[in-house]
Amino acid sequence: MIANTSEPTDQAPPTVTTVEAAWLTELSPKTINATIDRGELGGVVRKRSSTTRARRLGTADVVYLVLRRELSDVLSAAAKRELYERLVELSNQRFDLRTTAELGRDCEIALAGGVVRVELKSAWRRLSKRWLALRKAADVVVFDPATRNGEPVVRGTRIPVHLIAELFAQGADLREILEDYPSLNASKVRSALAYAQTHPRRGRPRKGPWRS
Repeated sequence: MIANTSEPTDQAPPTVTTVEAAWLTELSPKTINATIDRGELGGVVRKRSSTTRARRLGTADVVYLVLRRELSDVLSAAAKRELYERLVELSNQRFDLRTTAELGRDCEIALAGGVVRVELKSAWRRLSKRWLALRKAADVVVFDPATRNGEPVVRGTRIPVHLIAELFAQGADLREILEDYPSLNASKVRSALAYAQTHPRRGRPRKGPWRS
């Protein structure tokens, strides 16, 4: 994760994977990939190996996904293209995922029957909070070859983050998790869940309930 700052940096704008974008926007990876396949996004496709390719999305892509979900019933194909182009311009000038600065003004998109006001500020606030939560998760989770063979665990413990996610998937609630693992707190549990959801295990899920 790239450190968050309140001022723009000289580094290249950060990008996120489709899974991270799904967590940030609360959409499914399938929906995001379908949007890319339709040509609505300029998501960068970077070669990871000779056999696999990883899609990464920039700030304009992520903000567009949120706004598209909210405005899909009123935006025509042409209006969606205009919205995306406006977001690309803004992302080049005024904001990226590293900053919590307000966007300032909302923007207006012209339609055949009038104008639609796009509330950028509210969408950006929601994304900023979730981006900060992802950054915090990256700080809470650690890897140590001497601890559970390098499996990601909560800092200061030997508790795997994917174990916590599996317990929730099996129906455990926050109170039960904290009772079973007193070395955790609510903030660490939320960070573990965010990390596990954006970094799923490869291969088949493990069988059976995980309990202390």
